[in-house]
Amino acid sequence: MTIPQLQEKRAAKVRELRQILDAASGAPMTPEQDAAYKTLETECRAINDQIARQERLNQMELAAAATPLNGTPDFDRACRAPGLFLDAIAASAGIEGRDTARVREISQELQRRTGRKAQGIMIPTEIFQRPRHEQRVVVSGTTGAGAIGTDHRGDLTIDMLRAASVVDRLGATVLSNLHGNVSIPAVDTGFTAAWIAENGALSPADWDINARTLTPKHVGALTEFSRNMILQADPSVDQMAMRDGARALAAALDAAALVGGGANQPSGIGATVTPTTFATPTWAEGLAMIASIANTNALMGSLGWAGHPDVTKKLRSTLVAASTDSRMIMSEPNSLYGYQYYDTTALVGNGSPADRGIVFGDFSSLVVGYWSGVDILANPYEATAYSKGNVQVRALLTADVALRHEESFAYAADMNAA
Repeated sequence: MTIPQLQEKRAAKVRELRQILDAASGAPMTPEQDAAYKTLETECRAINDQIARQERLNQMELAAAATPLNGTPDFDRACRAPGLFLDAIAASAGIEGRDTARVREISQELQRRTGRKAQGIMIPTEIFQRPRHEQRVVVSGTTGAGAIGTDHRGDLTIDMLRAASVVDRLGATVLSNLHGNVSIPAVDTGFTAAWIAENGALSPADWDINARTLTPKHVGALTEFSRNMILQADPSVDQMAMRDGARALAAALDAAALVGGGANQPSGIGATVTPTTFATPTWAEGLAMIASIANTNALMGSLGWAGHPDVTKKLRSTLVAASTDSRMIMSEPNSLYGYQYYDTTALVGNGSPADRGIVFGDFSSLVVGYWSGVDILANPYEATAYSKGNVQVRALLTADVALRHEESFAYAADMNAA
C-alpha cells in the first residue's frame, strides 16, 4: 500500500474518532463508544507505523545500489563510459545507428533514484566533474568537418573558452537526488553562558531555530547538432560535446551561487550577504574581510577566495605598503592571505566596467542541491534544424543554492580594477 493510500485510510479513521467524540457531546462515553474509540486509536497508531516504515524504505531504495546494466554491476563506471552524451541525443531523437540501450537504462535508474520523470533522457550530473566549447551548430560538411574523419585528432579539439567552475573546487556542500522543497534547520541563536554568584539566577535565552530552504529551479542550454556528427563521430567528439554542455550549465550554476538573485535564479552569496568594501584595494581591507568572519565565529571549514580575473591582476600589482614594502598583496598564484584563491568571470561586481567582485568565506556553508540529472531532450523536427537535417538539443538541470550561514561569507563588489 502506498503512502497516499495509507494517509487516506488514516484520515477515514480520524473522521470516525471525531464522530464518536461528537456523539458523546462532552459526556462520558458509553462502554461501546469507549471500546470503539480505543480500537480506532490503535489502528491509527498502526497506520502511522506503516507510513514511517514506508518512508524509511523509500529512502533506502533511493540510496540503494543500482540494478546491473547489461551485465555491468558498476553503475558509476557505466555512467563514465564514453559515448554517453551522444547516445542520449540519439535515444531522445529516435535516431538509429547508435547503441542506446545502455543510456536508456542509466536514465531509468537515475529517474528511479531522483523520483523525477525526465522529459527526454537523463544523464548523471557527474559530467560536471569531468574535464570540461560553445559552437552554435556542429556539422560534418563545414565547421564540423574536423570532428568526423579517418585521421581525426579529437584529443586536440579546441574548446571554447568559458568561465571555469570554482564553487566545487572551493568545497561547496553538494546534495543530490532531492525531492520537493528541502528545508535545512539552522540554529541562529543558541545557548548563552554567563558567570553567576552563588545562589544567583541565570537569565534565560531562547533558541532561535530557523531554516534554509532549497526549491527546484531550472537552468538550460539549447544548441544544434548535425545528424552525421551524432551517428559517425568517434568517442572523443562525445567528450567534446559533453564538455561543452556541462561547462555551460556549470558556469551558469556557478554564477548563481557566487552572485545570483536575477530573474528565476537562486539567491547566491552576492544577493544574500551585505557587501563590504575592497575598493582601493589595500592590505587592511582584505584583512577586514577575514576579520568580519572571524568575529562571528565562522572562520572554519573550507575557507577560500573567489575573485574576478581583473581583481587578480589588481591584487598582484598592488603593494602591501606602497612606501615601505616590495611585496604585492597577492604574491603567489592561487593563494591570498594564506587561503586558496580561484579566478572566475562570474564576479562582475557592481556592473560598472571598472568594478569587480571578490568573495571570501567557508564554502562548505554554500549548499548546492540537485533534483535531477541532466535531462537531454532532442528535437529533430524544429523547423530550422529539420530543413538542414540537424537535431536541436536541449539540456536542462534542476538545482538550487542556499547559504547555511550568511556570516560565513564576506563579499565586495566595488574593487576598482582599472
